[in-house]
Amino acid sequence: MASDWSFLPTLISAASGLGGVWLGGRLTWKREALRETERIKKESGYLAILMVAHLDRFANGCMHVALDDGTSEGRPAGRDCQYHMATVETPTFDPLALNVDWKVLPSDLMYGILNLPYKSEQLINHIAGTLEFDDPPEYTEYFWARRYGFAELGLEVSELARELRLHAGLPVTVQKKGEWNRDDLLREQMSMITTARNDYETRCAAHP
Repeated sequence: MASDWSFLPTLISAASGLGGVWLGGRLTWKREALRETERIKKESGYLAILMVAHLDRFANGCMHVALDDGTSEGRPAGRDCQYHMATVETPTFDPLALNVDWKVLPSDLMYGILNLPYKSEQLINHIAGTLEFDDPPEYTEYFWARRYGFAELGLEVSELARELRLHAGLPVTVQKKGEWNRDDLLREQMSMITTARNDYETRCAAHP
């Protein structure tokens, strides 16, 4: 009995139709994926530029606090020049106030940035606790804690800005020898405070 192959044209036509649908869907998916990749790249670059500016401003604010020893023109800044008093306000940083798509950033960078307000809040609470038990008129421990803490935070913020620049392909500033450098200044403050605290503890141990 001869084989009946009359169904083949219908089968081939159906297969061709399905293949066309699949290929069309595949091409559409690729176009959408490429469009989404381009969108993420564009928004990520914009967000990096925006955040680098905000982070640098915040790091500068941290630097000013790190340099504040409670004096003004070499004298205690408090009333009648009797007490040491902070002369620089604590810097603030509120990334959630920005209307941007945070999801375009890698998770580690996004977490690092969005976690800064919490870190700042924790630091401020620690400093406030130090002030509560410190002695006037110098409030030495308070200013050590405040200056060191914000110097350390400023370095962390500066590192986040550097990582953002690298992520977005932005130029990373290379400081020339002898030029002023914010991060070096922050490290110097941390080192000076550590030395001063160690010297103080050594004197206290020698005269219990």
